[in-house]
Amino acid sequence: MAFRLSNKASQWFKHIKVKGSGFELEFDGYYFCLIAGLKTGRTENVPNSETTEIIQQFPREYQSNRRLIIALFLHTDLDRMGIDLNEKTALNKHLSFLIQPDSATNLSEDGMRILNQYSFGGFSELQSYFPEPPRTLDNFLVGFYRFINQVNN
Repeated sequence: MAFRLSNKASQWFKHIKVKGSGFELEFDGYYFCLIAGLKTGRTENVPNSETTEIIQQFPREYQSNRRLIIALFLHTDLDRMGIDLNEKTALNKHLSFLIQPDSATNLSEDGMRILNQYSFGGFSELQSYFPEPPRTLDNFLVGFYRFINQVNN
């Protein structure tokens, strides 16, 4: 299983995905969508035919933060499922469902599928918040900061 970005998201970010800007990877767009989805708790199913596989593992630029990203995902999904950290049996069962330590991402196929669903849901949230696709990275980052700080999750 791989990180998948919706084709609409790829098009939406096209104006700010500029070489040398710091926002050059397809994964950069995925990351912002994922953070929006995790912050709002929104998941969405998007057919594979409407997505593009962007990478099988965290890109080099995100390797140092991969554990933090996975921890945010696990925390959000456990909360969404209503699993308390003191419920050891339910906690272990759900974590076993999401995690596969020997995979490239440390997530199981189901874990990657759900992670992608948060990214798809996050893109929908971004589309709702921003009146039009971002034209400059600076304006997008300011808007994203405002979006993240106004969400009550």
